[in-house]
Amino acid sequence: MRSYLALARGQYMAGIIYRFGFLFAILGNVVYMGVAYFLWKSIYRNSETLRGLTFDQAFLYIALGSAVFILLKTYTDWYMAYEIREGLITNQLVKPLDYQLYVLFGNLGAVLINMTGITLPTLILLFAVFRTPVTWGVGLLIFPFSLILAFLVSFCFDYFIGLMAFYTDSNWGLSMTKEIIITAFSGALIPLQFFPESLQKILLWLPFQAIYHTPLMMVTKPDLGLETFLRMLGVQALWVVVLFALTRLFYNQAIKVLRIGGG
Repeated sequence: MRSYLALARGQYMAGIIYRFGFLFAILGNVVYMGVAYFLWKSIYRNSETLRGLTFDQAFLYIALGSAVFILLKTYTDWYMAYEIREGLITNQLVKPLDYQLYVLFGNLGAVLINMTGITLPTLILLFAVFRTPVTWGVGLLIFPFSLILAFLVSFCFDYFIGLMAFYTDSNWGLSMTKEIIITAFSGALIPLQFFPESLQKILLWLPFQAIYHTPLMMVTKPDLGLETFLRMLGVQALWVVVLFALTRLFYNQAIKVLRIGGG
């Protein structure tokens, strides 16, 4: 375990080098929140509540969603594809390390640098500039655990797409398709409450909502009740187990087609 923690620390230290990029990411996120604020303000112009959410709750959901989106944006699938395509993956395979855990802890280091360099400053601006109110409830206590599970689900999707590079060499199209599907069906841009009810029932059982909708709802409506949140956590945990098992099985098959060119 010490070796994997060293990987996370190394990835974190490497990320600190690109400090100037954090500033642009924060500014871009603030601009996005400003646009979202006035857009949703116009949507709620004639109503105090829509689909069970007030304007403050809807804006908190959208703004917090942008912060979580940046937090989980680690480009793991792109880095994996690059290493596979260039043959650099052999440097990892010859080490006495589990490759999935190696990638996971590297991903964790990237998440931590995103949190300290982008997400936390963005949240400070959210509450200091936009004065967004937060209702206190049990959901706020469970939120950190839900966010950890969301990270693991997001990692599994990135890892799976990264492994596809064993077969395709380039995963640009697959990565873009993954981003579109997750963004559309996870509640990252629009709360799932605004989807048709029949579609909501399907989306709430799919793994995509476990990345954004579940943790965001624990902050947006933290007073829904402990039983409701535990059920949501259970769905997240179930998908973590299922996706980790599937990705490990897929790795065992994908590694068989690895081709390394040399000269």
